[in-house]
Amino acid sequence: MSEEKVNPSEIYTLGWNPGKITTTKYVLYAVQIAVVILLSWLGAVATPVVGPGIGFLYWAYPFFVVFTLWWGFWGILAAWIGSVVGAGLLTGLPIIPSLFFSVGDFIPALLIFLLYRGYLARHGIDPFGRDIFSKAGATIWFVVWVMGITNIFGGMWGVWVLTELGFVPIKAYWLGASLWIIGDAIVLILMPFLSRYLTPIVERYGLLNKGWIS
Repeated sequence: MSEEKVNPSEIYTLGWNPGKITTTKYVLYAVQIAVVILLSWLGAVATPVVGPGIGFLYWAYPFFVVFTLWWGFWGILAAWIGSVVGAGLLTGLPIIPSLFFSVGDFIPALLIFLLYRGYLARHGIDPFGRDIFSKAGATIWFVVWVMGITNIFGGMWGVWVLTELGFVPIKAYWLGASLWIIGDAIVLILMPFLSRYLTPIVERYGLLNKGWIS
């Protein structure tokens, strides 16, 4: 007799702290933050666009989206710290501009987690995005929300902060924002693959967060 399949939306929710955080998970959280910092820095310096912190291919994006869906608050923290340190401080931005600039990664990560673990999970879409290539509704939400709305916000916010603080010429605003948005949409194509093929491995070892904290 086969076991009844458990709906992921019943396990992985927006609960605040439904379980205990193990030492292994603390190590994972630290490692993923370091990975996002490194990828943020590489994305900013390897393909510079119109100013500090702005790279055409921001390789950290698909990774911190997956990390956020896996680890909630800790993935969102990685997105924020990665931007502050990797795309900010390590590229020459002072601390205050880096803090404001990093909101362009923090807010998208937060909104993506809220959508996937909340509304979409309750409407039959996998909370980790494993069905993006196999379910039309999941594909549409990924394109519209992850590649579209949250990505557009991040690009427009980040370049706006840098123009307001004088790090990017005002006349370069739309060019910088457009390249940011297009470049991030390109690298985000990796996200469904990461989610589909790596999430089952992480889940098998019981390392996925059931809620925001653990």
